[in-house]
Amino acid sequence: MLFDLNHSLYIVISSLVTVGLLILFSRFRSPSAKALILKSAGIVTVIIHISSIWVEFLITGRAEAYANILFPIFFCNFTMYTLLICGLIRNKESTAYRWLATFTAYAGTIGALISLFYPDYYLAQPDFWDWGIFKSFLSHSTMMAGCLYLFVGGFVKIRVFNLVPYIAGLLAAWLDGLLINGLFAVCGLEPPNAMFLQGSAIEGVPFFNGYGIALLMVILIFLFTAVWEFFACKKGERWYNLLAAKNFRSLLNG
Repeated sequence: MLFDLNHSLYIVISSLVTVGLLILFSRFRSPSAKALILKSAGIVTVIIHISSIWVEFLITGRAEAYANILFPIFFCNFTMYTLLICGLIRNKESTAYRWLATFTAYAGTIGALISLFYPDYYLAQPDFWDWGIFKSFLSHSTMMAGCLYLFVGGFVKIRVFNLVPYIAGLLAAWLDGLLINGLFAVCGLEPPNAMFLQGSAIEGVPFFNGYGIALLMVILIFLFTAVWEFFACKKGERWYNLLAAKNFRSLLNG
């Protein structure tokens, strides 16, 4: 049940641990240390995500590989792998890397927060200590820590025009959803509603499908970054100043 004792305690403990880790990680300034932290966050997240296969096998002698373990069906599955790629890429100065890191930072943070406060997997099976449920909480927490570190570690600057690479990432996620739904259909399987392209994430709320969620995320990021720039950037250097001056290079490079 949402916000029962276990869920509420987990939110508090996970939030405190995440803040503590980010403060600790901010003390490491060398590029090699920062790269190691980011890589570790990506690897740990993926290992926790797929660990239910091993745990189930060791307990019962058999295991079932669920669809969202085999395929990046959900938005958080997709972002988990982009976080891993961000950690594994060596050249972190390229434009392509900045775009990937920008999408991952926002997508992973928002996605993990939604799953932390509205864990649909916990609603479906309200057994907090079942490893399949508990590991889902843990993997979202480590993903959020890794994605927030993209900001804290200086890989991503908070700017309004982060929306450009973010929307590009949304299009990639949309394509991923189309391909997975199509693959399942071609193979005679029930499409898994990948990226919620075929139905709402919340029953009875039709707007809350993949398209509606994407629109809400874009609006949220715009409002957040616009307010951030108002306080963090000098007059003449904010997004609307650069847009008016047609300084597109500065807009996209932050």
